[in-house]
Amino acid sequence: MTSVRLSLSLLLLALVLVACGQQSAPPPTPTNIDMSVQVEPEPLAVGEAALLVTLRNADGSPIDGATLQVHGDMDHEGMVPVDREVSDSTNGEYRVPFEWTMGGGWIVTISARLPDGGEISQTFDFFVEAISSESIINQRGGSNTANVNIAYQADHDPAVAGDATITIVLTDADGNPITDAIIEVVGDMDHAGMMPVSGTGEHIENGQYVVPLRWTMAGAWQVTIDVTLADGRQISQTFDQQVVMP
Repeated sequence: MTSVRLSLSLLLLALVLVACGQQSAPPPTPTNIDMSVQVEPEPLAVGEAALLVTLRNADGSPIDGATLQVHGDMDHEGMVPVDREVSDSTNGEYRVPFEWTMGGGWIVTISARLPDGGEISQTFDFFVEAISSESIINQRGGSNTANVNIAYQADHDPAVAGDATITIVLTDADGNPITDAIIEVVGDMDHAGMMPVSGTGEHIENGQYVVPLRWTMAGAWQVTIDVTLADGRQISQTFDQQVVMP
């Protein structure tokens, strides 16, 4: 009798172990799924972005209906990771809103739960510039990618130290006036040690903006005009200005 009970106990234990093994078995991991990713915009720089993740079968057919989990982290400690999840797709392409929060090396892991229950995961390495190529910082010194003409004129030539007004005229590539821009002006000496001066433009008429400034010292100045257009584009241009004592 003892032998029969022992056999039954062993049989029950085996059944329990089999059941537990079935419950803990990992989902199938497909080996014939292709995952690729593109990033918009390029080149990569700090700020908002989008990851375009494409899933395809071995025969090239798109895979829709998956759920993607994206985990982005810097390649060094101390930064808060970026996590996103999406399930909407078109023709196998999943658009994932993302944000590069800091320049440097990034490791992005994309995991996909497929419609058939399988899962795949892949890691991609990226390098992110600290400042966007579209940033106004990178456009100083005359860069103008928005086809905007910036004309600069001081109230005197040369300018006279003290309170003054400069005039900025904005026109598009066809010569039409731009009347709804935001203009910030920074004037600085061409040597270290002086505090810069600044002013904000006020539109008067026909694309003309007047900016009050105060030349605090005679000498060579550099005047940088920062323009933000109504559609959000930013341009910048720097002009040389000589200032004399009254």
